[in-house]
Amino acid sequence: MHVASEQGGGRPTIEAWNAVSRAARPVIRELLVTGPRSRTELARLLGLSTGSLTRLTKPLVRSGLLVERETRHDPINGRPTFPLDIVTNDFHFLGVKLTSDWMYAVITDLRAEVVAEHAEPLQDRTPEGVAAQARVLMDRMARENTRPVAAGFTVGGNSSVGDDTAGSALFDVPWLDWWRVPLESVLNDAMGIPCVVRNDVFALAYGQNWFGLARGLSDFAVVAVGPGIGYALCLNGRVLAIPERGVVEFGHHILDPGGPMCPVGHRGCVSSYLSSGAILSAATHGLRRPVALDEIAPLAEAGDAVCQDIVRQAGRALGMLVATVSNLTGVKTVVVAGETVDVVRGGERHLREGLSQRRFLDPHSIDTPMLSSSFTEWARGGAVEAIRAFVVEGD
Repeated sequence: MHVASEQGGGRPTIEAWNAVSRAARPVIRELLVTGPRSRTELARLLGLSTGSLTRLTKPLVRSGLLVERETRHDPINGRPTFPLDIVTNDFHFLGVKLTSDWMYAVITDLRAEVVAEHAEPLQDRTPEGVAAQARVLMDRMARENTRPVAAGFTVGGNSSVGDDTAGSALFDVPWLDWWRVPLESVLNDAMGIPCVVRNDVFALAYGQNWFGLARGLSDFAVVAVGPGIGYALCLNGRVLAIPERGVVEFGHHILDPGGPMCPVGHRGCVSSYLSSGAILSAATHGLRRPVALDEIAPLAEAGDAVCQDIVRQAGRALGMLVATVSNLTGVKTVVVAGETVDVVRGGERHLREGLSQRRFLDPHSIDTPMLSSSFTEWARGGAVEAIRAFVVEGD
């Protein structure tokens, strides 16, 4: 039985998941991330008896949240099995990535497959104005069969700064001049669906771990290069909560004491090589004209000496940074994302040089998959956070 939506004329809402027991949540996560599984496989993976698993899943099959797929035969004993799977098409989620001047939004299904996306400039930078714009954008994007049942909003930095007396989380978002704002409450009131607010890099990491380039990996890291430098570390399948001060320190880790200077006076730190501002400043100074970020890689490929040097230095710096992350944490996969990823992508040979400088024995053992420089995956991370909060973990 599905709970009827007040907004969508009979579409199911997130309330349909409220009856799922805490004990059944690991079953939901396993099916969601890895796909259809037989009851025997599920029981083995989760350390349950077959009887216990049947008791947990029977109410979910009865309610329509899980379904039995086509019969398969066990490869060992030949017995027919009926794999269980999640119903993905009935539930859709909104993911929104907020920058200082743009709103990037996607609507996904329950496995974070994007079914609609849109981006537009922020019209009113107050919390209430942003929330109202997000509601209008959601209504415009959503068709009857893709109306979201929950939403996840992502912002840069660790924005939660505590609780007010009513128990609502308060948020600081300095680049929007928001201070101690009950942001989730504002969004819940405006959107008409449950909303969560999360750190953008941590959300991206969960999205890549469950449905992206780091799918199935228990240990990996994410490095974000753009207006700021971001970092997320996933160990044993959990993204660690790194304090904002720790992320700032990461962005100012010294790679070369004789390198260029960053705005706070460090020479050769990560930000001085890989931030958007540093790369644009170097290109503008060298070419003696205003330069757009998306010009640099094509100019380097065409033989421009200034841009070739920028690509070389950025690629080498990224390689050194990735090697340092791997040396200190033991991870062998570092996903790279952000606005300047196209610049460092053009310097892959130089990235390998940087890796070799900081990792002497086996630099080629480190994998560095790179996301597109678009914001689609960042917004998709917001949808994954909504799925995590309301479906897998429960509110």
